[in-house]
Amino acid sequence: MAERVHDHGPSTSKRRKIDSCLSPSLVSPIILDDLSTAIFTLCSSKSMLLPYKVTSSNAASPVSFSKAFCELENLDRGFILGDVFRRGINIAIDFLHGNIPEAKHEKIILEKLVKILKLGVEMVDANVESETDMTTLLANHLFGKLAISPDFTIYKGCKSERGKRCSCSDGNCVLTGDFGDTSIGNLKVWHGSVDVIIKNDLVIENLEKEQDSPGGKSPVEVKLISDNLSRNPQLVAETIVFSFLQKRTHPELPNFLIPCVGFKSSAMLLMLYDSEHDVFLESSLIPLFSSTCKNMFSVEAVLVTWLAVNYRFLCTGLTEEMLPFKACFFEEAKNRKSVYENDLQMHNVGQTPIKETTLPNEWEFSDFVMESRKRIGQWKLKGKT
Repeated sequence: MAERVHDHGPSTSKRRKIDSCLSPSLVSPIILDDLSTAIFTLCSSKSMLLPYKVTSSNAASPVSFSKAFCELENLDRGFILGDVFRRGINIAIDFLHGNIPEAKHEKIILEKLVKILKLGVEMVDANVESETDMTTLLANHLFGKLAISPDFTIYKGCKSERGKRCSCSDGNCVLTGDFGDTSIGNLKVWHGSVDVIIKNDLVIENLEKEQDSPGGKSPVEVKLISDNLSRNPQLVAETIVFSFLQKRTHPELPNFLIPCVGFKSSAMLLMLYDSEHDVFLESSLIPLFSSTCKNMFSVEAVLVTWLAVNYRFLCTGLTEEMLPFKACFFEEAKNRKSVYENDLQMHNVGQTPIKETTLPNEWEFSDFVMESRKRIGQWKLKGKT
């Protein structure tokens, strides 16, 4: 009996090629050291997650995100950011040790991180003249590059004369996403358009509404702006709405702790809400740019962004210790709780639906209309001969 030969063929060679691209030896030792520091930071008290309780809000009113009101009470307990991204942290640490995940989708996710690390966390010489420029820059060079799919949608009202061209200094760099409808929510409750949605999975909000002065901002001003990210009512409302929306549209998710990203000037943070267990968490501030190079993203920002945009696979949800710290949003939503649970939508929020017109039984066709139809028919026949 002839020996059976197992032909692993191109799939094996392709797998080996992917694995070879994920070797830590391809990344600068300095960047690897920065990555290890960033991972350690996410597992320390420097990267806190604070649970909050909603004490007062207009969540049961038909208001836009920009007019959202939401007071939060600190529940005097701290958790660690890395605790809700355990799968992502494990993959990153394994990578440092030269170990690669077995699952194909996890290899693809890791490849996104490694690719940006191999570039030295990417030098971005930006032509940032407005908040729109900053939004497109981060969407194109940070959030979009670390997600499984580079597709993203930027609020259509942000479209500038640049069109599809990125706001970086590379004249050949174009957006991998597009401008369009980013509205979410329901007109009966919190609703509105967010700045960026990454592949319908993650909300990004630029909370820098002031124009930068020609001379830039002083370190004190930057710190004050960054501090104002915390408990921002607009981002709180968007985070809660998006969590309910994801829970309804993707009931297959292993958990419903959904993050949203807010940024302002030189800092970013995550807000996370679990609409199943009613727990709201906010991270500490994360520096967007490197302390040694203003045109380079910090490795910590890259790592946190990677975890956030791929939360479907890397977020492990609330720990048992976090469950008792309720946000009490269910009570705050009052009689509109069912709207949050069942009637939220993505896109076309606030637009008047087109109603079907009831057609009459009899029609009047003028000589002109009949002649026009005849001429169109003649043109079509002529084109086929």
